[in-house]
Amino acid sequence: HSFLTLSILVTEMTEEQKEGAFSNFSISKGTVQLLQARGVTYLFPVQVKTFDPVYSGKDVIAQARTGTGKTFSFAIPLIEKLQGDSQERRRGRSPKVLVLCPTRELANQVAKDFKDITRQLTVACFYGGTPYNGQIDLMRSGIDILVGTPGRIKDHLQSGKLDLTKVKHVVLDEVDQMLDMGFAEQVEDILRVAYKKDSEDNPQTLLFSATCPHWVYDVARKYMKSRYEQIDLIGKRTQKAATTVEHLAIECHWSQRAAVIGDVIQVYSGSHGRTIVFCETKKEANELALNASIKQDCQSLHGDIPQKQREITLKGFRNGTFKVLVATNVAARGLDIPEVDLVVQSSPPKVGDGYVGCLVIICSLVFKK
Repeated sequence: HSFLTLSILVTEMTEEQKEGAFSNFSISKGTVQLLQARGVTYLFPVQVKTFDPVYSGKDVIAQARTGTGKTFSFAIPLIEKLQGDSQERRRGRSPKVLVLCPTRELANQVAKDFKDITRQLTVACFYGGTPYNGQIDLMRSGIDILVGTPGRIKDHLQSGKLDLTKVKHVVLDEVDQMLDMGFAEQVEDILRVAYKKDSEDNPQTLLFSATCPHWVYDVARKYMKSRYEQIDLIGKRTQKAATTVEHLAIECHWSQRAAVIGDVIQVYSGSHGRTIVFCETKKEANELALNASIKQDCQSLHGDIPQKQREITLKGFRNGTFKVLVATNVAARGLDIPEVDLVVQSSPPKVGDGYVGCLVIICSLVFKK
């Protein structure tokens, strides 16, 4: 006789896994399967806290660390809500969800997260540096969820091609960065189209941010219902990055920074690890990327590089074609790149440390005069 022995490994579920179990939420079987295909087996704390308020249609201001699963915290409940509403997917339909992001890279990542967890809804991503015609064709076909940067969305509004009067849900992602990058006016121009003064039929409004500057509350007062929900997963702590990050600071002279960065990469990342170096300016990013002190293959990423080339560069870095990416703070905002071993700030960060959310060592250079 041959016997089949089954070994059952019983693992104790953590409190976080119990709270985030899919069965606790109104998530369809199809969405659960798509989440599992993405490697998501339960909802993270930010997703647990936001699911019910977002799903039930409340306005929300959510403050959460970068790298904590923020995108899914609005994507999952919004997708479930839209898929649950019986509506025909007619040609030329205007979007029900509008998500505004400060950068092209973040918009791309957010759109990908939406696309990964729905097979029923059409997701489009509009940003500058890409042809208008393809975007116009998408609008003619019909869009359910529109993700984009303020500049390009405003262009389509002004040309009369984009109709936002039927939008039911508005998400402002990385609100603090939109303010820092001077998008406040463009964002408000866009919102004025979708909102009517003191109307109960205004869209549900969701603001997500690592920090909450005054402008966030100004926007809330203008566009949100008075009884909005505030969710703070950071509290009084200044650290905005994920708690799995180790921080180091190295003091050096400005003229020595390339040599120091080269040594830091060699020690903490070696020849096989992946490194991102953040710079303040495009000029500095170009100079560092070409500096012989960085021994590994290296490429730069900033706003002067054409969009197509930026996408090729990001793909190459993700695939491991080269190991060091030197990027301006603005261009790198919202990048979702797994398995980065080291992040170097070529200048001390100005606001907290909301620039990273991965399991990495952060090294900031502090310059001596």
